[in-house]
Amino acid sequence: MQTQKRVTVINPMPQQISNQTDDLSKKKRVCAYARVSTDQEDQINSYNAQIQEYTKVIKENPNWYFQGMYADEGLSGTSIKNRVQFQQMIQDARDGKIDLILTKSISRFARNTVDSLTFVRELRNLKVEIFFEKENIYSSNPNVDFMLTIFSSIAQEESRNISENIKWGFRKRYKEGIVHINTKRFLGYDKDEKGQIIINDEEASIVKMIFNLYVSGLSTREIAEHLTNNQIKNGRGEVSWKPATITTILTNEKYSGDVILQKRVTVDYLSHKSIVNTGQAPKYHISNNHEAIIPKEIFMIVQNLKKERSYETSTTRYASRFPLSGIVYCGKCHRKMIRQHYNPNTAYSRIVLSCKTRSKPTCDCDNPPIDNVLLESMSAHVYHEINSANPDTINEILDILETNLSIPQVMEDIENTKMKIIQTENEIKALIQLRISSTTKDDDKYYQIMFDEKKAAIKALNIKVQQLESGMMEKHLNRERIAHIKSFLEDKSAAINRDTLTALIKKIIVMSKNEVIFIMSNSDIDETIFLNIVKSINNYYPVLTGQLNDIEWKLIEIEDESWTLEK
Repeated sequence: MQTQKRVTVINPMPQQISNQTDDLSKKKRVCAYARVSTDQEDQINSYNAQIQEYTKVIKENPNWYFQGMYADEGLSGTSIKNRVQFQQMIQDARDGKIDLILTKSISRFARNTVDSLTFVRELRNLKVEIFFEKENIYSSNPNVDFMLTIFSSIAQEESRNISENIKWGFRKRYKEGIVHINTKRFLGYDKDEKGQIIINDEEASIVKMIFNLYVSGLSTREIAEHLTNNQIKNGRGEVSWKPATITTILTNEKYSGDVILQKRVTVDYLSHKSIVNTGQAPKYHISNNHEAIIPKEIFMIVQNLKKERSYETSTTRYASRFPLSGIVYCGKCHRKMIRQHYNPNTAYSRIVLSCKTRSKPTCDCDNPPIDNVLLESMSAHVYHEINSANPDTINEILDILETNLSIPQVMEDIENTKMKIIQTENEIKALIQLRISSTTKDDDKYYQIMFDEKKAAIKALNIKVQQLESGMMEKHLNRERIAHIKSFLEDKSAAINRDTLTALIKKIIVMSKNEVIFIMSNSDIDETIFLNIVKSINNYYPVLTGQLNDIEWKLIEIEDESWTLEK
């Protein structure tokens, strides 16, 4: 037989009444939150008035205990990330220190609908009420979520409109060339009493040093180490340099007197997240905005050097560090001789050049390694001997390097070519507008032909710009090379660098431990042709001979591309 179902009601236990009679336990712990979004004078006055008013209201209410005032000044309401006081208020509420929050309006609390609802619901779960004075509503009201959604959405849309208006104002100022540059941590520049940008000569010398060191071949890491080792201070007045800092300086167009505006754009007015402007918005290039520290041609050369070095292989970078790398060959097996450590980590450790390496197939060549320092010293000796025997030889090299060194003309050609590119791009835009406004498709073929022609023209103009910039960089490097050669010839004790050596001596052949042959030419020698020269090197007559450290050396000159034997 089935047992009859029965329901028993369990009544709640009566709450124990606290015997605590302290007035504070009966009072609500009340705080207020105030915020202004700009630092304008009228907003500041409103901000201060809110603080004074809420402090007075709370303290004068006998049922309220003044828990504190939380206020953020000059901050946007679309994100709480930087609103320190707001975050502290929420944390205090979580810690059970607050019962009621007073605020002027929903828009003062948060313009972001999601944030507004999220924090209201969290505080409600914590038994913390919010009173929005302007809207005259408490967050405990059952219908408040709907009202908050409406009011917050309106406030959020207002924020979007404000954001768009601000962007429009910025773009208008950009078009008019109105620029605000913060020089507080800007190495090389200050502002005068009128707010005009002026050069700080002491700091500008550091900027010039950085550009000069980079052009002379040092990497950003090496420049950073040099500045740190010499206790040179950065824009913050600290001896702290990193490769990224050097890169930022080398790529900052302001050092050439120009300004590029809107390099970054804000893609979300709620999160305020900004990204690099890669076409999301127009950029504004203002030329000659202020006095330059770095000449435009040098700045452009550095930009091209950065591109070129970024494409260099590790082998190329390695070779550029050492004068002899890649130009020394074995006279017996005809292979390139590579730098190696001989007896590393011992008292006999030294750098040698050898044709026998693990990276290449082994061979039966019995040519011994040659000391690197010895061969560098011999190369410098031969260079000076050439200059002593026939100064015209080096003068001819200098004349070749000095040919057509006029950079200003190249700069003008580059600017004119870039203007043609802009003009052609505008013609393409006009062509597209014509096609859009056309009511017939009969002319589609004509539009396509014109479009293709102009795209091809832009491509050709871009190639021309690259060639001009490359030529300008070569001109500048030739100037540097000329200066190095002249300096080296004036100081016979100076070590030879790669640019100076290879301007005259293109290849070196180590025949044996007692004989070295230097190949001189006024132009580079093709690798395949040179290997043929090595194989028949004994058929060439030397133009100079000598001896240094028990090693006989010969100098052979290859006059032109016919590579005919010297008679």
